[in-house]
Amino acid sequence: MKLFFSPQAQPSEADIAAELAQIKAESIGWTPLEPGAYLHVGDPNATVIEVVGVPHADMKGLTVLLLS
Repeated sequence: MKLFFSPQAQPSEADIAAELAQIKAESIGWTPLEPGAYLHVGDPNATVIEVVGVPHADMKGLTVLLLS
């Protein structure tokens, strides 16, 4: 997440969209790892991590790595 300290600094549309996507992902339990990569820990004892490009509702309870 970028912080803008200068009143003259104007974030770009892409920066705003990326920050909003990160906030949205965090609000539903996804942990941002880096741009385009999020982790959802459905089972803290999981031995398998599903790597997906599009998560599905039937993955509830699974540990998932989302790469977009």
